[in-house]
Amino acid sequence: MGLTFSRVAASLIVKVPHPVLEQHMVATPEVVGEELARQVALYAQQNNLGYYPALDYFIEHGGIETDLINAVESMTWLVTGLVREELKTRLRPVFSSIQFESIQTLAYTMPTVRPGQNNTLLRLSEHFTPDQVKVAIIATSIRHRDTPETAMKMAERMIWRWLHDHFEKIEIPHIRYLEPNDDEDSQ
Repeated sequence: MGLTFSRVAASLIVKVPHPVLEQHMVATPEVVGEELARQVALYAQQNNLGYYPALDYFIEHGGIETDLINAVESMTWLVTGLVREELKTRLRPVFSSIQFESIQTLAYTMPTVRPGQNNTLLRLSEHFTPDQVKVAIIATSIRHRDTPETAMKMAERMIWRWLHDHFEKIEIPHIRYLEPNDDEDSQ
């Protein structure tokens, strides 16, 4: 059996440990998340919204203190940089290449909590705390010819194994095998 490039696309959600964040930040992300949750909930209530908007909405339309938006933006920049470097450093020994497709803190995604649900403020606070990052990567490894299922399982195990000790939480909600390019697929 010959060697081939095996490529998988993976989506990860990682939570940066609080001691790591405390080394790099003046304010704690929890305080920012709690205040964002409070202001977002108040805005939704005052405007009779049946949902809580994503942060981009408030950046464009106002409704949240500018200093708070600036704080979450600077924390996001730091957290995504830390995650990118940690992934590159930790996964370099396992994969021949790692390509970042996207990287975003969960605080900038649409909250899944709705007004009237249980523990709304707590759940909003957890969502808006800029310590969790959603990352989409393409990981390439040089392996013996494997089935797509074997390649995906191996990649998922290696990602988990090499990252779980370095993040407070890691999820791999999606992983898929990428077919080789036509020029590589001559055999």
